[in-house]
Amino acid sequence: MGSCAHCFITDERCERTRLVTDAELGDPAFIRRLRNFCYSLNVSSYQWLDLLTDLYRDYRGCIVDEAGRTVFLNMDVFEIPHIRDWFRDFCCTPCPTHITPYVRGEAKERVRILATILQPTLTLNVSFQRLGVFNKYGR
Repeated sequence: MGSCAHCFITDERCERTRLVTDAELGDPAFIRRLRNFCYSLNVSSYQWLDLLTDLYRDYRGCIVDEAGRTVFLNMDVFEIPHIRDWFRDFCCTPCPTHITPYVRGEAKERVRILATILQPTLTLNVSFQRLGVFNKYGR
């Protein structure tokens, strides 16, 4: 298992956050809880990109894949026309109980990065546990 830059510089072990998996992205219950959690944060569609960028920048740990290797998140997936519309639809709208949510192929990496960044950086870990978003993995 490799060390991230923070571990290497400080000679200590940092917090490791697991990258959200394809299985989680394919789980309608996971997507519903994630969307509803995002909605509960009451962040406008105009602020989501700045929030995610700031949270990722300030995170004092490393993101690891299933094999434990450090990975870097490609924030370029959010650099598309009309990204505010996507944030409005995905993060600023509650997920109705009568529909089965899913992630479209073109949004898969955006949702993966969104969920991965939200796991460790928000101080609302109690809310994550209460909502069951990341309970499976000890978060």
